Amino acid sequence: EAKAIREGVGLIDATAFTKHRISGPGAAAFLDWFTTNKLPKVGRINLTYALTSHGTTRTEYTIVRIAEDDFYLVSAGGWHAYDQDYLYKAIMEKEPEFGRINEEDVTTKYGVFAIAGPKSRDVLLDVIKDAEPETTLSNKRFPWLSSKKIELGMCPVNAIRVAYTGELGWELHHPIEMQNYLFDLLEKAGEKHGMKLVGARAQNWLRQEKSYRAFGNELGRDATPAEADLPRFIDLNKDFYGKDAMVEKGIRSKCVTLLIDGPDDADPWGREALYAQDGTRVGRLTSGGYSVAFEKSIGLGYVRPELAEVGTTLKVRMLNELWDATIVEDSPYDPKNAKIRVDG
Repeated sequence: EAKAIREGVGLIDATAFTKHRISGPGAAAFLDWFTTNKLPKVGRINLTYALTSHGTTRTEYTIVRIAEDDFYLVSAGGWHAYDQDYLYKAIMEKEPEFGRINEEDVTTKYGVFAIAGPKSRDVLLDVIKDAEPETTLSNKRFPWLSSKKIELGMCPVNAIRVAYTGELGWELHHPIEMQNYLFDLLEKAGEKHGMKLVGARAQNWLRQEKSYRAFGNELGRDATPAEADLPRFIDLNKDFYGKDAMVEKGIRSKCVTLLIDGPDDADPWGREALYAQDGTRVGRLTSGGYSVAFEKSIGLGYVRPELAEVGTTLKVRMLNELWDATIVEDSPYDPKNAKIRVDG
């Protein structure tokens, strides 16, 4: 399944995502205070974080800006009530200051299919309803990290050009009542392109080749986004909730990507201990799996800051033995994102 996405095209059911609509006169000011990154421009998206009062990561959001005062927030599927509670409480606290903020939980209103791989555009071109489909899905009219309303067959779709796998791809947010129709449409169109249905484990392996942090693994209430080594998603030029606490904490440990020369019949799952060459415990994995690009085990984890240098060789404990694990650059697969940005 992982190879299908790297080499062709795969379809993933991502309906479980938590989804909220935030709008109103106070929406932009609220979200600017509530999250770490700059807000996107209309029609664009960004990845951002909401922090705890201690400066650690409380929630990861993809924010789609529909209009100046209208935003669509997407977060982890397994944390619906967790995210909703925090969002509601923050809105109630800040609405008197920022002005009216409308919040709508649309998690069950929209389904999501993620289509990814070098042939994903080809599948969409076979079903998109547009006078000039090739240009509609081109980089010029539909660049990476943007959103666009399109029609696939008879199904209206809010398409977001982003993929958790590191390949060309889109998230297709659609009315839940049309999900079966859209699935059948995509499945039939994908047949001639060799499209496969892909599960979460394959997606998890591929996101590690891109060093994409996952909420509940690399991201959580025990580390700040700075410690997760995500400075590009933190705008220190603005004030946001938890900023002072995050800065005060500094970097206690740092998230790195490792390629592992492990056993032939097993891969790490995450939580395995990491050791220096002298046997001192220096950190732990937070994710693990198999890399189809490098044909060996891969993992993400946290280590002491002084050890978080590319080329450092550590040891990871698997099956009661220690195996070599080498820290590599972030996004060892396609570090310049050329495959994500490929044009039609």
